[in-house]
Amino acid sequence: MTTRLRMLATALCACLALTACASIPTSSPVGHIDAGSTQPGANSARTPDGPAPGASVGEIVRGFLAAGAGTGNNFSVARSYLTEAEAQEWSPLESVSLLPTDVDLDSLNYEVTSDQQRLNLSAPVTGLVNSSGIYHSTKPGTRSNLEFSLRQENGEWRISSAPDGLLISQAAFRTVFLNYSLKFFTSDFSYLVPDSRWFLRSSSTPTVLVNELLSGPAPYLTGAVVTAIPDGAELGDSNVVTVENGVARITLNEQKPAPTDREKGLIRSQIASTLQAVPSISSVELTMNGQTVSESLQPRVDSSVKVDGPPVLLANGRLSRISGTTVTPVENSPDLFDAEASDPAVSLDGSVFSYLADGGRKLMRLKDDDREPATILEGENLVGPSIDRFSTVWTAEQDNPGEIRAVGDDGEVFDVGADFLNGRKLLDLEVSRDGTRIALLSTIEGQPARIDVVGIPRDNAGNPTNGLSATPIEMGSIFNRIEDISWAGSTSLVALASMERSEPAQPFRIDVTGPPEQLGELPDGSRISAGDDGRSILVTSEQGEIYSYNSNAWQKLIDISAQDPSYPG
Repeated sequence: MTTRLRMLATALCACLALTACASIPTSSPVGHIDAGSTQPGANSARTPDGPAPGASVGEIVRGFLAAGAGTGNNFSVARSYLTEAEAQEWSPLESVSLLPTDVDLDSLNYEVTSDQQRLNLSAPVTGLVNSSGIYHSTKPGTRSNLEFSLRQENGEWRISSAPDGLLISQAAFRTVFLNYSLKFFTSDFSYLVPDSRWFLRSSSTPTVLVNELLSGPAPYLTGAVVTAIPDGAELGDSNVVTVENGVARITLNEQKPAPTDREKGLIRSQIASTLQAVPSISSVELTMNGQTVSESLQPRVDSSVKVDGPPVLLANGRLSRISGTTVTPVENSPDLFDAEASDPAVSLDGSVFSYLADGGRKLMRLKDDDREPATILEGENLVGPSIDRFSTVWTAEQDNPGEIRAVGDDGEVFDVGADFLNGRKLLDLEVSRDGTRIALLSTIEGQPARIDVVGIPRDNAGNPTNGLSATPIEMGSIFNRIEDISWAGSTSLVALASMERSEPAQPFRIDVTGPPEQLGELPDGSRISAGDDGRSILVTSEQGEIYSYNSNAWQKLIDISAQDPSYPG
């Protein structure tokens, strides 16, 4: 491993805080706004000044870190704090470390060696973005140790060795980075699936997006999504995506054999839908094998699965559906007062209901043409079911052996390996509405609960195959306590969670690869469920009270008492 890679590994590893002997001030003057930028956010992207004459070692490192939020001209201001050689080597986008919202540079401590040639700094980190733009949440208490070497150059202190990457505040991160979605297909090409990434706002962003799209999906989606783009496809000779008068021009290298018209249309669909988030782009011109791919070849593919039906819940001892401020029993619902029933779920089309009975030992299913519910699986202590768009019902044992179970519409049972769950207690599972991903809430004694999101490999018929990927992406690591989760659209979950175990769980929205956002406060939420837009959210309390989230506010639904709400899918 090279010195630079060792330093990067050191910068990203969790470690103990260093003993403080000084604090880095943050009162550096603020420089100009780059008026030449046409990217959104440029008005707030202020660039700090370069190093002042006679600046101390601490001031140089402080200035360098602060200048990381100034991205103009390839981070030229930040590079001015480095020696000439290091300025050529430093890679700012190798990783991005986010400070907690209540931490700024002034609160960070550092140690300097007696000869002033080395500075060590300890920083708390609440999230990391890797070089491919994938956000990873970090566990509570995670700290990064950054090591800088300095020497004098032309009589001034400069950094001769710095960790690759940036250390910036969340406010600065939201200003200079933007969340984009690379688009891939479900295995049946029915839907486009978002692969959420964070990239720098710059004129080169379209090129970065297309190159990452050509490289394929994030590891946690392995086997769950497909791409129409052939192996080995690259940008053509210019190696850039040009944007002029709103038209993004993309040329791919020659493909042999030449793609069919259908394949060209699918490729164009992926590229166009990926680039549509760039404000400066209004249309796409794709060239393959020397010919422009007509927009007419591009099929109409939905980007999300719509949730049209009302949520299901347990009310008055029956499966019921909520509409406004009333609940209506589901037709043919049995009397569940004595069934020890819980965790109802309903399919997207409203034709299939599922729930747990006998205290979690039986998985039940009720179809709209059934006179009575049927037991489709038995276990020791199952978690609540989730129904995907193929009407497959998913569940698993709470004391998990590293396996998820799915029951197809015809009753066939699929055992899907999930080795990363082995020995953990599974609290909840939720399949995304497009059927490509599953979110798993689990815990193990002595550790906070965690959310793993991972792709579901399927065959052409939509049946689950093989095991889940061994590289799930972990969400919500910042929380010490998580009570319940639900999908809230195609790129985010909602959760009842808290930063401290002693605090009551509150509603949060959590991007699959992004920081969480609190959605107000509730007194005693216990279960949460959301529709496809992330705005229609229900929370119930242990006492059966129901709260609805609309227009960024919570409203208690009076005269309704129910348990375990679940939107379709």
